Amino acid sequence: MDLKYSNKLVFKRSEVIKITKLDGKVLDFWEREFKVYKASENKNGDKFYSRDDVEKILLIKKYLIEEKLRKEEVKKRLGSNENLNSEENKLNNKKVDINNKKFLSQIKKELKEILTLLDKNDK
Repeated sequence: MDLKYSNKLVFKRSEVIKITKLDGKVLDFWEREFKVYKASENKNGDKFYSRDDVEKILLIKKYLIEEKLRKEEVKKRLGSNENLNSEENKLNNKKVDINNKKFLSQIKKELKEILTLLDKNDK
């Protein structure tokens, strides 16, 4: 699954691992190390990430792996928020028509998935 082709707003941990091609331990370490995203956890301990979280993970990966920057430089760039803001602006510039039936259908589907997960946890 490629993030740019997905309309999802919330991703399961397994989806994030697949999208980013990173191990779960790396996601946890980066969460603690860079402090720019925070996974949500349900009662069972299953983790979920927002679309924004995934974008930040991909940005960290780009800095560390593709650009081969040191952690300190990555923290500096993330702290300035200039790159995060530019990435967010790219997404925000894509206008979303909330009256679009396809868009509303996707949101409905994701909400049903979340409710199903929450129901499983309450049992």
